[in-house]
Amino acid sequence: MIAIYLAILQLFTYRLSFILWRARNIFNLVFIYFLWSSVFVNRPSLFSYTQEKLISYILLITILSSLILSTRTIDVGADILSGDIMNYLLKPFSFFKLVISRDIADKLINVLFSITEIVIFLVILKPNLFIQKDAASYFLFFLSLLIGGIIAFFISLNLSFLAFWSSEIWAPRYMYSIFLWFLAGSFFPLDILPKFIYSVLLFTPFPYLIFLPSKIYLNGFTNALFIPITLSLVWCVILYFLTKKIWNEGIKNYSAFGR
Repeated sequence: MIAIYLAILQLFTYRLSFILWRARNIFNLVFIYFLWSSVFVNRPSLFSYTQEKLISYILLITILSSLILSTRTIDVGADILSGDIMNYLLKPFSFFKLVISRDIADKLINVLFSITEIVIFLVILKPNLFIQKDAASYFLFFLSLLIGGIIAFFISLNLSFLAFWSSEIWAPRYMYSIFLWFLAGSFFPLDILPKFIYSVLLFTPFPYLIFLPSKIYLNGFTNALFIPITLSLVWCVILYFLTKKIWNEGIKNYSAFGR
């Protein structure tokens, strides 16, 4: 808990960066909402989604993006490049627990602000929303949310581990973020894509970050979810061992002077 509290204090040290991040999220929410609202003019449904469900999807992915895609693992890359990581490795505590604590703190703050922004959004625009009433679907929703968080954490952490071999870590992360917003379903539900493309995407880890939890919430539990959930668990295992291997190889070849 102390580590999380300290991480929260550290986040507010960079207020401008945090404010710009929140401003971007608000702009994305408003832009996507009005875009899809205009598409539904004189249409009761589109791509098997009613307007009620699609607007609910937009608001839901806003919260889930703040929870799943927000991360402080980017700090790991900076620590490796500066040599500060040695200060953590030489101290009697778990470096990975520290990284996880930072991530949890970042997610807590972003989710809190996202909920506040959405409440204001709902009060002003008063859109009709879909409310899932099946209790089993909520259990599966939170399970998929946990899986998505683990997958996102490992991917982002591995991108930071590139700093063991190269100082050019920001370009790969920037490219990753661009593809991620599309492939994770941040702008539209992935199942509106052609069936072949959608099927191929299911074999990548990206749909399981925020699209799958959102789909479970909207459509409830169905037998068709068995394969996607199984694949998401497989990706968790693959990324865990991949992260462990990259870390061990990186530490083996790393040398730097700490302060």
